[in-house]
Amino acid sequence: MALEAIVLLRGVKGRLIRSYPLFYGYIGSVLTIEILRFGCYSFKPGFYANFYWYSEFVVILASYIVILEIYRRSFKNHPGVARLAQSLLLLALIITVTGVAANTWIGGFQSWAIAVGLLDCDLRYVEGGLLAVVLFLLGTYQIPPGRNLRGLITGYGFLVGMNVMNLVLLSHPGNEFSLLLRRLLPVTYVITLLIWCVALWSPRPDPSPPAENKIERDYQVLAAKTRAILTRVTTRLVRAIRT
Repeated sequence: MALEAIVLLRGVKGRLIRSYPLFYGYIGSVLTIEILRFGCYSFKPGFYANFYWYSEFVVILASYIVILEIYRRSFKNHPGVARLAQSLLLLALIITVTGVAANTWIGGFQSWAIAVGLLDCDLRYVEGGLLAVVLFLLGTYQIPPGRNLRGLITGYGFLVGMNVMNLVLLSHPGNEFSLLLRRLLPVTYVITLLIWCVALWSPRPDPSPPAENKIERDYQVLAAKTRAILTRVTTRLVRAIRT
């Protein structure tokens, strides 16, 4: 909680909160929930287990906001790509939540804790894939991230990567590396916060965007082709209905 408070206070003092409002909203929400959990554990320990899993659902959804922030800042100079990425990210979230809800309902609802745990697992895999995609696009189109954004990606990539590896190794509980990872897993979030403390201690100017906006040009070509395909499909559908 102390590290979260430091990250949040430095963001306010350095005015980074204006550039990364979604990220600092995530930090603020997690800090608030942890304070409430501490109060619940201290004064209402019998209610703590239920409160933990209900609040964990909020934390899991809030963590997805960090992915939205990474994409938003990575493509801030490419509005078309940013709009498309935002739509696809929201669609991925809706599909994941709907899929978990459907599987939980079909399989017979056992407990809220199990449903939240399944959502956490699935979203970690989705976040890992989305991080790989944004890194691929940044490298392919030579979009240089600034130090603040690079630190944000590094910290969150480390957190998601460790969680994904732990999920993969769940099927090998006796493996020595799996046992080591399980011991290290509780401190991964602390390490992530330390990375963010260093990288987001003060605002740093973003590098100048490349002179040739290749990614935006490719997006315009893709959008034009998509519109053309939709137009042809719509025209054929209308003709089929009329005949």
